[in-house]
Amino acid sequence: MLEVILGFQFTVSVPLILGLIITYYVARFVWELPTVEHLEKKAVFISGCDSGFGRALALKCAKAGITVFAGCLTVEGGQSLSGDTKGLRLEIVPLDVGSSDSVTAARSTVKEALKSRYSGITLWAVVCNAGIFTCYGPDDWLTVNDYKTAVEINTFGVIRCVQAFMDLIKEAEGRIVVVSSTIGRVSPPAAGPYAVSKYGVEAYIDCVRQETAAYGVKCSLLEPGAFKTALIDKEAMRRRLNAKWDSMPPAKREAWGREYKEWFIDNWNKHTHMFASSNINIVVNNYFHAITAKYPRCRYLCGLDAVFLYLPFSFLDARIQDPLMRMTMAGEQAIPADLKKKLETKVKSA
Repeated sequence: MLEVILGFQFTVSVPLILGLIITYYVARFVWELPTVEHLEKKAVFISGCDSGFGRALALKCAKAGITVFAGCLTVEGGQSLSGDTKGLRLEIVPLDVGSSDSVTAARSTVKEALKSRYSGITLWAVVCNAGIFTCYGPDDWLTVNDYKTAVEINTFGVIRCVQAFMDLIKEAEGRIVVVSSTIGRVSPPAAGPYAVSKYGVEAYIDCVRQETAAYGVKCSLLEPGAFKTALIDKEAMRRRLNAKWDSMPPAKREAWGREYKEWFIDNWNKHTHMFASSNINIVVNNYFHAITAKYPRCRYLCGLDAVFLYLPFSFLDARIQDPLMRMTMAGEQAIPADLKKKLETKVKSA
């Protein structure tokens, strides 16, 4: 029962609240069922198709009859995807989203193909899936270049692709679909570069969504939680952290201590994989819905951790968020070497 809020007295029963919530989700489910027509006359450009979400989405779209232009960074990635899509309308497009020249060349390739080989097919959607995982430890370990690297690919890479294909998407009254992250909602410690890049993506698409609505364009953001892809591979994370550690000045390594470094790597891997899902179809199906649904969502939360952890967490006051974030660390937390000395000195002088 809620009474006397903002000077108004009223009564709301729990069953009524639950009824409204259930009604909303049933209505949303029905609302999201209709799909766009004539998928065979539509094309989609997808970045980051070498592996993971992008590769699986390219396969799903091609099997649904959509013409796919699959942006691949590596020759090996492109060859592997081509081998699995023989007989389907899928073309490999060399793509490095960190290069404006590469994105411009990809746009030219797509436009020429639509003109010469796929008459009557329009570019319906651009999917910005390519990205890198840039978690190297606490901010004190990092340089500005670490942040630049993350933003160059994860943020500017999105902007390059969206701007390159914008006129074609407007013409088709189509879709812009971009991957962000739950870390674009809540920034955990030691994820600075990645969080900055994903917050930037969220801000950019929020702007573009409003600016293009009058053209009939619909923009969607995907916010995946942790999924067991190459991005969070344990050994890859260990190599990244060790490389960053070795590049730090000796005085800084001494201040933090090797004990803390080893604890951080083990703890990060443990907790990332604790919540991570191996079902990448959760993300791929949301991508596909954003492309093909008549009424796509503006945001898709992907994964149980995204829905039940990061979403409610994002609404909390920072004074509550911070201790709750620390509580997620199981076991005894290591203390940096210089802080340990400082605390020991305080105890002795007390």
